[in-house]
Amino acid sequence: MENVIYIILLSLAIILFKFVFKINFKKAKALQENKELEKISDKFPENIEVAKEMLDMLGNSGVKIEEAKDTGTSLYIAITNKISIADMKNNYARIQTIAHECLHSCQDRTMLLFNFIFSNINIIYFFVISILTIFKVINNQMLQVAILMLFTLIQFSVRSLLEIDAMTRAKFLAKEYMEKKNLCTNKEKELLLNEYDKINKIGIPFVVDNLLTNGLIKVLIYTIIAVII
Repeated sequence: MENVIYIILLSLAIILFKFVFKINFKKAKALQENKELEKISDKFPENIEVAKEMLDMLGNSGVKIEEAKDTGTSLYIAITNKISIADMKNNYARIQTIAHECLHSCQDRTMLLFNFIFSNINIIYFFVISILTIFKVINNQMLQVAILMLFTLIQFSVRSLLEIDAMTRAKFLAKEYMEKKNLCTNKEKELLLNEYDKINKIGIPFVVDNLLTNGLIKVLIYTIIAVII
């Protein structure tokens, strides 16, 4: 009965966060394309060159940079100190996205490595206890639920801090970069930066909700397994 109550509460929490953070997928999708802003963004160098110049501005030129043509996700990999830039052709937000990843590379390295290692431990632990529970090796499922919740809290606290910091500062680095390059008019720069503000207003709550939801879903799945077994 306790497990069933946890399933209901976890499901309600996941739904509640969508309302609390005002997650709007239609608004997010509407910000994905803007032909006028794409033309402005195209005035700036290729993605790798933008990343190199931003890293020089940050005094962190030792970071490796690669462009991944087969993915739509840009990321900084702390363990290899490498920025992987997604295929962002015709993406007006690419300047801010690259700034975001460059800023990740400048964050506290201990925290970055902890986030990378702990997130993998969390995933492995989830799969191991799920398998052991299915084969009835683990009997105290509520202890595992508590541990998963603790892991979710720890991972969320660290990852959300890193993401919010990078997202908040990315606009200012993008602005500094655009002013330094001076490849567009002040009006064009203002149009881009205003749109970057809109992206952050929608994107930051979206990221926080996504991190919470992903963590709680693992707990929910394990609790369902515990009920079935």
